[in-house]
Amino acid sequence: MNKKIIAIAFTMAMSGSAYALDKVETNDGSILTGTIKSISEKTITLVTSYAGELKLQRDEVKGFNTESPIFVRLKSGTTLAGQVSHNGEGKLLIEGVDATMTTNTASVVESWSPADNDPQLVRAEEEKEALKRQWSYKAAVDIAGKSGNSKEFSSRVLFDARLASADDELKFFGSIDKSSKEGEDTSDEMIVGSEYKAYFSKVMGWYVRGEVERDDFENLDLRTTLGGGLNYRLFKEEDHALELRSGLGYRHESFNDGTTENSPTLDFGLEHYWNFISWAEMTNKLTYAPAVDDFSDYLITHDSGIDIPLGLSDYWNIRFGLRNDYKSLPAEGRENLDTSYYSRLQLKW
Repeated sequence: MNKKIIAIAFTMAMSGSAYALDKVETNDGSILTGTIKSISEKTITLVTSYAGELKLQRDEVKGFNTESPIFVRLKSGTTLAGQVSHNGEGKLLIEGVDATMTTNTASVVESWSPADNDPQLVRAEEEKEALKRQWSYKAAVDIAGKSGNSKEFSSRVLFDARLASADDELKFFGSIDKSSKEGEDTSDEMIVGSEYKAYFSKVMGWYVRGEVERDDFENLDLRTTLGGGLNYRLFKEEDHALELRSGLGYRHESFNDGTTENSPTLDFGLEHYWNFISWAEMTNKLTYAPAVDDFSDYLITHDSGIDIPLGLSDYWNIRFGLRNDYKSLPAEGRENLDTSYYSRLQLKW
């Protein structure tokens, strides 16, 4: 923790001591005063008159005192309500009505005000609610144009419908992408697909997915990709998650000139979510599907973007993103890589 910030906060705290009730001592000996709102395994939330709500990292805290009784839960599961005092050596004394206990600061895993509900019970209710399957929907549109010395137009319409719980998710999705320059098509693509994934443990699960694509600009009459295998959650938190998948698949392609290609494939993917600031979140998706009989024949798709809400709306946001589609063996006369930069208006409900 920055010592200068602590020193400033300490000085301001002394001038507002009428407001301050509780004290938090840091490892470097600084003392912050305010009202302890809650304690978790990672942070202590302190409400102050001089700096609003502060989140202090637990590994920077030596101990704390409270002026009023609070509920304290220890690593052992023991819960006691009482006034807490710190002896300056990392030891806490909890003085309850019926019992008094001495413990280490590090042994406290959470606390809450007597006026609040037990966080453990709140989490249990939230988990119970999360197990219920609920539908959510998203519709989005990108439109861009130019006139004058050159005439350009592009539009992309997308939809997404999901039925999800904490343990599984069914998703349907689709998009239509059209663009032209000087009257000539530069993109004409349609994609529809679905995916189902379920988890048999906190980190492991399975999935099946299918996608159909048509792209006249790439002379692609139809591309069908199927896949299935295992999901693995590297980590999953409320504001940050990373998931990998691997399995087997099948790809069929038919082109406007009448030729076809069929091959079994491997199926690899990555999904990353990060709510890196309270008002913005990032998502990254990557898929890689090489043909089993020829690893030089593969498809890679990538989409990364940041979603920013429009004003205070819970429904509307704008997404700024980048999408890459790479085909190692493209149709004759076509490039391997299609890259698009977009700003997208999205409606979620």
